[in-house]
Amino acid sequence: TDGRTDGLGLKTRTAAGLRAATDTMQMNNAQRNSPVFLPPSNGNSHRSPGYVPGRIVPVRSPPPPKIHPSQKSSSEARTGHSSFTFTVEEQKRGRAEELKKRKKTLICCACSMCVFFLVLILILSLTKKGVIDENCPDHNPSLRNWNPGHDLQRAVIIRKGDLFRLDSSATFLSLIIQEGGLLVFSDNAEGSKNITLRARYILIEEGGALHIGAPKCRYRSKATITLVGRSDEGEAVPVFGRKFIGVKAGGTLELHGTEKLSWTLLTKTLVPSGLVAGGHAFEKNFSRGLNVRVIDQDTAEVLVMDRFDTHDLKNDSRRLHELLKSLPAGRIVALAVGDSAVKSLLEETKRTIQNLLGSSFVNNLKYRQAWALVAVLGGGNASCSEEVREHENHDTGGQAVARKEFITVDGVKFFVTAYSEWRNGFPISGFQVDVVDGVVLHLMDDAQSWSPGDQIVVASTDYSMHQAETFLLLPCPECSKNQVKVQGKPQFTHVGEIIDGIDMRAEVGLLTRNILIHGEMENSCYGNNLCQFFSYDTFGGHIKVSVLMTAIEREGHKAFTFLNTMNSKTVSFRIYILENKCIESLNQDLLCSFAFVN
Repeated sequence: TDGRTDGLGLKTRTAAGLRAATDTMQMNNAQRNSPVFLPPSNGNSHRSPGYVPGRIVPVRSPPPPKIHPSQKSSSEARTGHSSFTFTVEEQKRGRAEELKKRKKTLICCACSMCVFFLVLILILSLTKKGVIDENCPDHNPSLRNWNPGHDLQRAVIIRKGDLFRLDSSATFLSLIIQEGGLLVFSDNAEGSKNITLRARYILIEEGGALHIGAPKCRYRSKATITLVGRSDEGEAVPVFGRKFIGVKAGGTLELHGTEKLSWTLLTKTLVPSGLVAGGHAFEKNFSRGLNVRVIDQDTAEVLVMDRFDTHDLKNDSRRLHELLKSLPAGRIVALAVGDSAVKSLLEETKRTIQNLLGSSFVNNLKYRQAWALVAVLGGGNASCSEEVREHENHDTGGQAVARKEFITVDGVKFFVTAYSEWRNGFPISGFQVDVVDGVVLHLMDDAQSWSPGDQIVVASTDYSMHQAETFLLLPCPECSKNQVKVQGKPQFTHVGEIIDGIDMRAEVGLLTRNILIHGEMENSCYGNNLCQFFSYDTFGGHIKVSVLMTAIEREGHKAFTFLNTMNSKTVSFRIYILENKCIESLNQDLLCSFAFVN
């Protein structure tokens, strides 16, 4: 196939095609016995150039010479073979290119899908972890991480355009946030940040802002602002003084810690020892015979306190027998030997102790042997706790102790303990009725937001403010939503009732906050701080806020809870903004001041 053109402009395709055309012409000529001619059109009026009269011009070029059959066969074979080879190769190349294109398309689609899912997973994971949250001030992309370090002599000014995220604890001489400046405490989803900012004072000017958390993004970590300094050092800032957080008109201070119940009221009187009937403690170094206590299982009240000289008096043995027979089932009975109790202990009394209290040792007691028992009357051996100790030369190898745990109808767990021993030649016996692992407080409000380890304060309901007591909360799975368990026992009575129409219920306040503002105190009183009346430092921190401030976020009228440490005593204050008094003087340069006072 040479692609050349003949004299009539016809493109020769293949030798086989040309031969077919020639054969067709010959067949026609054979039928007509004459060649094919083109007669002149329209007579002689339109003749082509070069016309010669009498000469016939053929339409096509002369046919090629006739090919020998053997040559024809070989030529056809070669031509057919060449055409077939060309078609297969074209198909293979086409298929290869198509497969290559499909492969590239699939790879592109797969890569695009992978990128899409990776981005989606990243966004979802970041959102889930709280990394991206437009409600959180510390997630502002304009903020720069700030780790200024500790230098108590350095005065820091955050100017316009300074947008800082405080990422670690810092110490300054002072901190001033000017117009256009912003300081935000860093936080994380785990609440593992622990940032403390120490300074003599912090002043937020008009247009400046300090944020710790936000209303829709509560601060989870622990943030502490410690105000340091003495009343007689450094120059006082006009209007604000020393040792303060000051917010000028137009400034912004936002503090949004973890939402917790701030305070509530007792709904049941809290008594010393934590038991309504009061605790019981008894110990005596010589009380011969069997010392007995009978306790009410519902209230932990001690109903019977008696001694039966079963060493010397058989009649006392009979009295003990009759007492045990007269008690209703379920009563708690505690026994403790003082000196000796077996010489006149009758068999019927032993059988009564064995049958009603489940004792295993009463029948084998020896002279001056220490023995203690606590049991539930009618409860059998399973309800009995007892122990014996041998007597050797006016001494015993330890203390015989019996103890069992019970619970009142109010849900208060308590221990009943009895013990007996010889100590330094003297017989000792005693009893104790006490609460187990803390006391349960009954509250007016749902206190489920309080956590084990939090510290609370119970206000005094007496004339003395020194009867206010602080406690640590304990885990209490058995408590209702209006109950909490505290460590230790109260020393004073705290009323939880309305008496004669007067609400005498004690306030119970939460002292633990994850945002803490407090003043750093000296070890003792100094200078002109009324040291003639107080032995401790009385110059605490202050928060002073202009009434024309942009915002000071708080819940209701309760602004903050401030803590001030004085001689290892923590004093809590509920601070209120006196809104009426402030609003009446809006046209004046008035400051609402919140002070730490004793």
